[in-house]
Amino acid sequence: MVIDFEFDTKYGTFRDALVLPDDHTYTDAELETMKQTRLDNWIAIVEAPSVEWQMDEEGNQVLDENGNPIPVSV
Repeated sequence: MVIDFEFDTKYGTFRDALVLPDDHTYTDAELETMKQTRLDNWIAIVEAPSVEWQMDEEGNQVLDENGNPIPVSV
């Protein structure tokens, strides 16, 4: 069973789907909570501040000893 849903937000329309077994036993309230959680997680990603990365003189990201980019300290 696939339950398609969407929410209109200030960032545009969020569309997603819950894919559940046909014999699921979730209540309508539980399904609504799942939908809201998906929306809340998406909004948290959209609203998360961007990260600035340290760059070298040539414009390449500076990497740590493990090969991970280093964020600029705030």
